[in-house]
Amino acid sequence: MAKNIRRKVYVTFPSAQVKEAIICDMYDKYKVRFNIRSASVNEQVGLMAIELEGPEEKVAEAMKFFQSRGLTVEPIEMNVIEG
Repeated sequence: MAKNIRRKVYVTFPSAQVKEAIICDMYDKYKVRFNIRSASVNEQVGLMAIELEGPEEKVAEAMKFFQSRGLTVEPIEMNVIEG
């Protein structure tokens, strides 16, 4: 059975993507749970601290999906692996 991980990342939305439902699209596609820890959004830029939780390969795919949609993804802290 694949182990679930939790990964906390900062996701930056450029102005063109601020109004898009990219996080919901990610969930629909990969079923990676998310928890928005904090967010600051205006018309020019959006910055969110998000905790992603799921199988390691799905979390990695979710982060690549964000990047493919034009977002910047940066780690906040070390990964946590659960049994």
